Amino acid sequence: MHLSLHKKAYRDILLIANGHEVYKNDLSKFVQNIHHIDNYSDDEHCLNSLDSFKNYIKNKNLLDRETKVIYASGLEGKKDIQQYIDSNFDVFGIPLTQFDDISDLNKIHNSLLKNKIKIPEISDTFNYKSLSKSYNSSGGIGVGNNIFSSNTYFQKFIPGKTFSISFIASDSDPVILGFNQLFIVENNTKYPFLHAGAMIIDFEQPYRGYMLDWIKAITKYYSLTGYISIDFKIFSNNLEILDINPRLSGSYRLYTRKYKNLMFNHMKPGDPLNLKSNDYFSYIILLCKK
Repeated sequence: MHLSLHKKAYRDILLIANGHEVYKNDLSKFVQNIHHIDNYSDDEHCLNSLDSFKNYIKNKNLLDRETKVIYASGLEGKKDIQQYIDSNFDVFGIPLTQFDDISDLNKIHNSLLKNKIKIPEISDTFNYKSLSKSYNSSGGIGVGNNIFSSNTYFQKFIPGKTFSISFIASDSDPVILGFNQLFIVENNTKYPFLHAGAMIIDFEQPYRGYMLDWIKAITKYYSLTGYISIDFKIFSNNLEILDINPRLSGSYRLYTRKYKNLMFNHMKPGDPLNLKSNDYFSYIILLCKK
């Protein structure tokens, strides 16, 4: 199906995303009304509580308008809102209440950890070789050296460059968008692993083959659908999985420049991707001190 046939295919979409602009721009091609909640600019604090969110939904009359939901970020740790959305709306991608199970490396089934695929050692107690991670971390916020929070676990620090793979998951074989190298902010004591951008890269065999095989296995095991990205490192000849992001994420900014209908593929996996450029892209995030 050509993109021209997708225009205004949906009347109402609720987009929940920190830094929503890139997603909203793509949605505007085929959505009549886009309602967005962005924690970075939400003066009404719609996601502070379930009641606040329900008031937002009521004021916008979104339940009666058969609104669909697209999620990228902003609901970390807000299980009551996640459950409410799953129960009352159609969500593109996987249900929000499944995010924690898929993202929690402790819950990865042993059958998936083979053929060079590993996860860093995880512990509930601090070790000098560990970094701390909150259970609801996103974009590097909540990852670092906080050893006192009750909402923290500890993951063995893996040195070296951080990579990611981006793909569209569907019932058939996943469509690989590409491999990326991730950037972090330097000399940031509070958030030493804060995400600061990414660039598309070539990724050499044999690791490429191992990762592609694993993507097929994990997509089938979890019945993944939509845009997915997975962060990893290469260490001691293994692929160490750092994070599984079963949602729209920062690397989307790279691939919306390569494909004309990337957002529609997130919503309707299986539609042929329409390539518009073979170039390699990158982006950086500029962060300002207060």
